[in-house]
Amino acid sequence: MSLGDETHDFVSALIVIDFETVGQWAEKRGLGYTTFVDLSQKPEVYDLIQKAVQEVNVNLPSGAQVESFVLLHKEFDADEAEMTRTRKLRRNVLAEKYSTIIEAMYARQPSVQIRASVTYQDGREAIIETSLKVMSTA
Repeated sequence: MSLGDETHDFVSALIVIDFETVGQWAEKRGLGYTTFVDLSQKPEVYDLIQKAVQEVNVNLPSGAQVESFVLLHKEFDADEAEMTRTRKLRRNVLAEKYSTIIEAMYARQPSVQIRASVTYQDGREAIIETSLKVMSTA
């Protein structure tokens, strides 16, 4: 989800990796991981996504280019009202739920500490605490 409006000087993005695709990429490179959080926060994955964002930025006008991003620790979930059942993002919900992360990107902080509840596919719930790296595309 890209972020930006008249109150911010640049565009930022909350990025959710495709766990299956990035997982296959990691396995081909012998990069071990255990969970979505673990994989999404690997430095190698940040490097991969940073390169992809830079490639996209080449085709965008300067004011629309993503200048910072965070790889989220979880996928967007309709059960958590983050998107509709047809997979349309609920921007107002995301802006509120991830406000701390968004503020960190616009403050150009190097990272942001999060504590979040996660529901696994089998229904189990857990609380995770982790530090999310705020990346610059420059």
